[in-house]
Amino acid sequence: MKTKTRHALLSTSVALLLLAAASARAEAEVAGVTAAVNPTATAFDGGGKPRLISLGDPVIRNHRIETSGEGLVQILLADGTSFTVGPNSSVVIDSFVYDPEKNTASLAATMTKGALRFIGGKASKASGNVKIDTPIGTAGIRGAVVDINLNGQTSDGQPLPPHMTLVYGKEVQLTGNGQPQRLFRQGFSIVAGDGQPRVQRTPPQWVSGLQQFLAGRPGQSGGANNTPTDQTVQNSTVGQSNSAQLPSENAIPVPQPRPIVTTPVEDVAGESQRDVGTRPEVPVDPVDPEPEEPWDGSARAVARIDTDGDVAVAAIDGTLTSDGAGSLTGTFGGLGAVSLEKPASSSTLTSTNVTGTIGSLGVVSGTAYTGSGEFIAYLLTANDGGEPVYIVGGKPADATEVFSSSQVYRYAVQADPISGSVTIGGVPVPFTDSFSLGTPETGLAVTSDIYAGGVTSEDDVVARLLQASLSISGTGSAQSSSILVMAGSFDERDSTYGFNGRVSGSSQTSDPTSTSGTALYVETLGSGSGNDQIFGEDGEYLVLGTGSIEDVEDRGNLYGTVQVASRNDAATTSATRSFGGQTMTGFASGAATNMFSGNTELFQGVTSLEFDNAAGTFTGSIFKPSSSYFADFLATSEKSEQVYLTDQLIAAVDSSGGAYMVSSAVVPTTIFNGNTSSSICNACDFMTWGWWGKQSGPESTYSVHLGNWIIGKQPANSAVPTTGTATYNGNAVGTVLNDGAQYIATGAMTSTMNFGTRTGSVSVSGYDSKSFSADVTFGSGSATFSGTSSSGIATSVTGAFASNGTDPVKGIMGSFSANDGADWSTTGIFAGSR
Repeated sequence: MKTKTRHALLSTSVALLLLAAASARAEAEVAGVTAAVNPTATAFDGGGKPRLISLGDPVIRNHRIETSGEGLVQILLADGTSFTVGPNSSVVIDSFVYDPEKNTASLAATMTKGALRFIGGKASKASGNVKIDTPIGTAGIRGAVVDINLNGQTSDGQPLPPHMTLVYGKEVQLTGNGQPQRLFRQGFSIVAGDGQPRVQRTPPQWVSGLQQFLAGRPGQSGGANNTPTDQTVQNSTVGQSNSAQLPSENAIPVPQPRPIVTTPVEDVAGESQRDVGTRPEVPVDPVDPEPEEPWDGSARAVARIDTDGDVAVAAIDGTLTSDGAGSLTGTFGGLGAVSLEKPASSSTLTSTNVTGTIGSLGVVSGTAYTGSGEFIAYLLTANDGGEPVYIVGGKPADATEVFSSSQVYRYAVQADPISGSVTIGGVPVPFTDSFSLGTPETGLAVTSDIYAGGVTSEDDVVARLLQASLSISGTGSAQSSSILVMAGSFDERDSTYGFNGRVSGSSQTSDPTSTSGTALYVETLGSGSGNDQIFGEDGEYLVLGTGSIEDVEDRGNLYGTVQVASRNDAATTSATRSFGGQTMTGFASGAATNMFSGNTELFQGVTSLEFDNAAGTFTGSIFKPSSSYFADFLATSEKSEQVYLTDQLIAAVDSSGGAYMVSSAVVPTTIFNGNTSSSICNACDFMTWGWWGKQSGPESTYSVHLGNWIIGKQPANSAVPTTGTATYNGNAVGTVLNDGAQYIATGAMTSTMNFGTRTGSVSVSGYDSKSFSADVTFGSGSATFSGTSSSGIATSVTGAFASNGTDPVKGIMGSFSANDGADWSTTGIFAGSR
């Protein structure tokens, strides 16, 4: 009762102060009120005119507040947000919007020097819409108490590095200078000012230093007209509940020794950037906080049910309600009454074996996944056989708030416990359905998490997602290989944000005519109409189903597999997209097999991709000039998806043409340097290379399996030096045809270039036990080179220089072909750096 009374009094005081301020100024200009002042603190209006700040003064938007070496100001906003601004500090409230009826608020501020403590109100709790610009970057704050100290000192006068500390609450993120950093754990700081921002545990002297910085000085009153005295305290009743009590009723806490920390500092700091789910709210509102809306029990069952003898997919809305006896019950249309075991709640993804009954199926059993935000996903089958049923529920997250355009998130995919999954090295491969990955348990193989990156675009897309798997098993004529690529968008359809993606790939033994492919459709399963199809406190979970693209219209065999994906926030990366607004050109290679004749032709080609940074996508083609060999990835196709998350995370699927492409960073298979490295060359992140292929069909008569492509920023011809020499080292990868067998091979690449004579050479060694080379000459109008060999294995090379932004000829890239008689030939790409 005392707490509610205190909140009510504080709310009344704030309201009176705000009303008094509003009488003097237009309400639209007033952002808040000064709740405490220790002079000297000054406000400067837009024209630079100063005004001494007093207790109760309005805080005007776009007016700069500055404090002297002894000054302190506490700013209180109508939504409960407060700033405690320390000495020698400067702060501007740029904008503040608060709608108490809708319980929404947004806040933007600028801090140029000094130190402050931010305590979040509705603006940071309800929507996380708080941004504070500082010289070390922009702080985004959600439901937290955050200290920002730009030029503080320790208690003994030692300077502190600029930093911001998560004191309490949910999250703070620093962006703008270097790689973005996020904190989810209190007691840690993001440190800037000495290079790349880093995260570390907050030293005690930093905390005490700031506390001393923000504490009032002797003789100051916080702006009160009547300064409290000893007699004032003596006449109050506070002693009756504290110092006047008997020692037996007022026990003094006994200090406990600090625990001995044995965890390495790097591991401890890393944990601070991991979002572990549910965290307490910050109890700083001037009024009792409104509880978050619980899950209303809405769920969706996706099932294959028998309708007049035909099996069809049905998506049925329903509600799951706890019966108080360990079960969730409800009714789902044609499925009838549902009663299922209720697993124990969990803040992280947890799987449990469960049983239950479904009216039309009888006794069912399977796996239930639970997580934060009351997430629940049942993956079930009837005990007497029959088709699977999937029931998904929980409190949906807001997709527009989950995905940040400055981050790329990773979701780990769980195996489908009903249909099972193809695995690579024990790791389940998503979206396989009936597609075979050959013999992936041996050899070189990798399957990636789902990469998801937020975007800003005009077509209601909030994020792009990609995933891939690659297996290369065996060598030479005994080799088999498989690849699977998924690309798609998290977009709005019928007022609901959900994921829709395409899958394509190919699998082949050493026989070129054995190539087979797949075309699948992937989408998220939601908890009901009108709810975004992402779950968890912070959007940690997705439930994805797959089916054949040919059956998308009636979804006749959709959801052949259903897989739950959970996000790992310790595995995020900044979305560096330097290709945006540019057309990047490069080289390609492949082996095209004619579906009618069975003949296979090796070819060198061109890669041309145009990137859109804001939309996180691209368009373009891989083709052979003056030929019908091509793979198009165009925005005009309804069955195409192109995803551009970073310069190194790229994937595309054109399901209508059965084409796919993916960058090697998504599936970094160790194929180079004796199967010890996945990098085509050292320090070559300014070039991007990968895999591509396509299927034969109505639009073409040939297929390509595991071709290669590479792109980079080619310099202007005038930027190429005219004197000196350079040596480049790297690798080559390509496709070999050997006496009827087809397989992938790699080798070492070396090159020497003479900029004075405009000539050079490119050599490949250890490539399928062969070595070959070609002399090259520079192009006359571009930073390119080309040439052929004059002896030994017939070799042709086409390439270009690549710039890393500072050195225009830091690297080289290109394609090659080589022929050693009638039975052995190859084509591929190469790259190197100097």
